[in-house]
Amino acid sequence: MRTSLYIWIILIGVSAFLSSCKSDATKKSVEEVKTIKPAAKIPRVDADTAYYFIKKQLEFGVRVPGTNGHAMAKDWIANTMKSFGASVEIQEFKATFLTKKDIPSYNIIASINPNHKERVILFAHWDSRLIAEKDKDQSKKELPIMGAIDGASGVAALLEIARQITMQPIDLGVDFVFFDAEDQGSTDEDSWCLGSQHWAKNYRPNGPTPKFGILLDLIGAKDATYFKEGISAMYAKNIQDKVWDIAQKMGKANLFQNSEIGGITDDHYYVNTIAKIPTIDIIQTYPSGMFGTYHHTHDDNIDAVDKENLAAVTQVVLAVLYKNSDGTF
Repeated sequence: MRTSLYIWIILIGVSAFLSSCKSDATKKSVEEVKTIKPAAKIPRVDADTAYYFIKKQLEFGVRVPGTNGHAMAKDWIANTMKSFGASVEIQEFKATFLTKKDIPSYNIIASINPNHKERVILFAHWDSRLIAEKDKDQSKKELPIMGAIDGASGVAALLEIARQITMQPIDLGVDFVFFDAEDQGSTDEDSWCLGSQHWAKNYRPNGPTPKFGILLDLIGAKDATYFKEGISAMYAKNIQDKVWDIAQKMGKANLFQNSEIGGITDDHYYVNTIAKIPTIDIIQTYPSGMFGTYHHTHDDNIDAVDKENLAAVTQVVLAVLYKNSDGTF
């Protein structure tokens, strides 16, 4: 009888143990399911709207710091971002460049979902160049250019991304920085990218530091392709590889060439080295290091723009953001 009782007690204990294990396993399974986010729906970029954002900037005229067109463009970019629900801050600084001294200049800093713990940051410069030193027409070399590709295109992409996020909310904090006084340099490398240098030296995040950044510069030109730029590879190779992989999976391998080129001193250099945010540059250049024939000439006008190319680059960056939001990047 005692033997039977012991057996019965043992059986009850084993049963309870197995039941407990099963319950714990079920609980863990449920918890794991809860942490998996559903795949984010990636909005489709509107090529016409992105193209309109370039045209609108050109309507203000040249956007060289200190000009009327510059002042009007600043207000328009800031107000447009506000209309998309972003918080906006204007960071003023003085820029000395070429023949100009202590010119009021402005970085435009905006955030969507500013309290979100996970963040990505996007960059572009919004000024246009004071001179056209590469122009074939000698009489035009000292005249300011419109900067449809070199300036307005990156701004247009960021504005379209913000607009799309407004219509398709994202589970991610997205910061936008529009740098001023980027395109006013000369032979000294540090005479370029004055806005990003100022921003990086004064960068004090209000919350979590962004996981990484993407700079858009010289995008959307006719026949433009994009190689893996060297400084990006040095400081953020894993990000660069993932972005190019996404682009190729999206059928854009003809634009995002899977080969490396040399480093380019651009805004991302100072973001990487001073602000310490791993950042890549998506920029049109050739393996030789040469830019497009429009670069720093008066051919950098609306005729240089291919709105489908512009939309394709913008779409890849938008996909990167939404894949970050659901954990698949």
